[in-house]
Amino acid sequence: MLELSRAPTSSEFDAREVGDAISGAAGDGLRAFVEYGERDYSLLYAREDIVGDFGGETAFEDLADELHSDYRLDFTQQELYEEIYGTLGNVRAFVVVLDSATVLRLVGDAEGLYVSLDPSVSIQAVLDAAEDVVDDE
Repeated sequence: MLELSRAPTSSEFDAREVGDAISGAAGDGLRAFVEYGERDYSLLYAREDIVGDFGGETAFEDLADELHSDYRLDFTQQELYEEIYGTLGNVRAFVVVLDSATVLRLVGDAEGLYVSLDPSVSIQAVLDAAEDVVDDE
């Protein structure tokens, strides 16, 4: 079970259950787990070594603020992609693959879950685990 640093507040996702499913699929490869909306976000989990790599809690929180200023636009981008690719269905997630991490952002209508993973973790396994929980809700 993933030990969250605060209680989730999302109404679109059961963040605790999704976090547990992701943690089960990612193991020690889970770097960070955040719930977010257009206006705010809540850091639910951050691996200690990752916080240290970014210079401590204050620097990590500054980075989280900066990331949220971009990721809050997911809901607008979601609508755009759904218009462009309308016949393919709804956008459920965004994935960014970087040299040192893979970022998965699950999106709902007005809320999302941000997941940072070590690059060795199977993004497909994590996405499948998360979607199993979301589909059951």
